[in-house]
Amino acid sequence: MYIDERLLFSDAQAFTSTATHASDDLFSNPTGKDVFGTSKNMNAGKGGNMFIHAQVHTAFASISGLTSNLVISLQQSPSTTAGSFSDCLKSSDLKVAGLTLGDEWIVGLPTGLDKYLRVAYTVSTQVFSAGAIDAWLSMDPTGVRATY
Repeated sequence: MYIDERLLFSDAQAFTSTATHASDDLFSNPTGKDVFGTSKNMNAGKGGNMFIHAQVHTAFASISGLTSNLVISLQQSPSTTAGSFSDCLKSSDLKVAGLTLGDEWIVGLPTGLDKYLRVAYTVSTQVFSAGAIDAWLSMDPTGVRATY
């Protein structure tokens, strides 16, 4: 499966502190006008199913064997202003032991999304000593088994 770089949020993105990290890139959902000339959001999830994929690119490990957690969120905003993004999808609390090479989180996009989408990664408890994530949008819910 080919992934369009405009649909790619993160490419081997690593996290080095306990904080919420925004994805390297964001997706700008096209806007347009309806047949009456009224501005209308052309929702990424409307008219065809789209999915957010997050896949472990490099297996995660925590410092000194301490428990580290990661939460992956898809966020939306009507503008690119910092602080204006809010969660529209969120993973459960992912433990470091469950973040092995190739593991995936795939969820269908809801309808009614704002223009801008990004992925946020929240690292809690302890920082990771290793680990990286790839994240992208796709119309294929089956995922892809990348080889690294």
